[in-house]
Amino acid sequence: MTLESYLTVPALAATVAAVLAGNIIWTIISNVLASPIPSSVPGPFLARLTSKWILFVDMSGYRARTVDALHKKYGPVVRLAPNELSFSCREAVQPIYGTGSTCIKGPIYDYFGKRGLFQMKDAGEHRERHRRMAHIFSAGSLQQMEPLVQSVIDRTVGAIENKAGQVCDALHFCRMMALDVAGEVLMGKSFGAFDGQENAPVYVKHLDNAYPVWFIQGIAPLVYHTLNMLPIPALQEFMTSGDYVYKYGNDAFEEFLRLNGRTSNRRTLLTKLIAGNPETGAEPLPDADISTEVSNLTFAAVDTTGNTGAYALYRLACHPDWQEKLQTEIRTSRARETNFAYRMLQTLPVLNGVLMETLRLHPAQPSGPLRETTDHSTNIAGLNLPAKTLVSMQAYTTQRDPAYFPNPDKFDPGRWIKADGTINPGTPELQDMMLVWGKGPRTCSGQYMATMELKILLARLMDRFGVALHGEKTHLEMEMTDHFVLIPKGHCCSLVFTTLGS
Repeated sequence: MTLESYLTVPALAATVAAVLAGNIIWTIISNVLASPIPSSVPGPFLARLTSKWILFVDMSGYRARTVDALHKKYGPVVRLAPNELSFSCREAVQPIYGTGSTCIKGPIYDYFGKRGLFQMKDAGEHRERHRRMAHIFSAGSLQQMEPLVQSVIDRTVGAIENKAGQVCDALHFCRMMALDVAGEVLMGKSFGAFDGQENAPVYVKHLDNAYPVWFIQGIAPLVYHTLNMLPIPALQEFMTSGDYVYKYGNDAFEEFLRLNGRTSNRRTLLTKLIAGNPETGAEPLPDADISTEVSNLTFAAVDTTGNTGAYALYRLACHPDWQEKLQTEIRTSRARETNFAYRMLQTLPVLNGVLMETLRLHPAQPSGPLRETTDHSTNIAGLNLPAKTLVSMQAYTTQRDPAYFPNPDKFDPGRWIKADGTINPGTPELQDMMLVWGKGPRTCSGQYMATMELKILLARLMDRFGVALHGEKTHLEMEMTDHFVLIPKGHCCSLVFTTLGS
């Protein structure tokens, strides 16, 4: 019998199937036998066999809620994959995220665009980059940026005024506000979000597409390269979304240099990046790095700040009692008299409580960042873990821990207000469990800018308008999903703003 007689289609198919099945079985056996995680750690059965199941959960947008449910079922430590653990106990905060931690950012950060401060995993490299950038987010810098923020929010309030009494998409307005603020302070030019310019919607379209493109590139590079070769115009536009974001940032940077030079007196964060920090002697970054950093910061600010603003308005619409308390606080304070100066708004306990509860229930990054241990074993919450074990905590779960937040699913700004009516910053234990801004050396640099924007926006809107839901539809739109960042399922927040009397 000749060799050719054996090479039938069924025989080849059976051979391929056997090889694939053998590979899968071998991978599963290897995962079970070689897992660095003690077998006593609980979790779903699939988590012992493969990491693919949690990848599909990630892609569905329900990682935060899935992991939260697992912690409720299994306890404070849960296995998510053969080499991945999720923690929800306070004892894990310091060893994973604190100063001196032996954990570094995990592989997922390689998926998010060009490498800048946000993506850097090496602690020393991150520390050096942070040293050269920290001055732009100092209290003094932010105070200088306030007129730009107020100007953008002026336009936001005006746009909402034009829609008073009608159903409008509050998510759109909040994202456009965040985009224009980022453009003004980071790129030195507005996107014209409220002026009818095309830059804003085109940029946001590419911004929304960039994340899935980078995700595909990270987890399935062969698929990414194949899609890149297909001569389909719409597909090519989609696949180059990330390139558009960085090109826009680079073009804006070069335009700023052309119009203002390197010693401009313009009060923008870009000016400060270009100049470096004379107080510490930190030299400015190379131009290519500045371009990358302002691009990264801009697209990071749009979803985080914009979505948080929309959820705050949604919660106020759901809770007319707290809406009324906030309106009363704004109108009886000196906020209007000071033109809603941020230094005044920082003292208002109801405003602070509303924002803190929004951040607690709807953290901008619900699933939290993945970390991996470094070259040596690490003890986390009593577990000795070898190097390369992926470990994480997520804000969605820790910020709903009933031991620290009684009645955790309730929107209760009062938990952030003391009995004497002043702001309650929370106990150290409670502060440890608030992971919305990250912890330790990796704390979000832009949190104070975002807080300024959100407090000014809420104060000015609640001074001018009442806000109500557009029926059950709004609840369905605002169902939380997460694709690394928080995204309302309906990509919309249908609210009705009604002008209040003076």
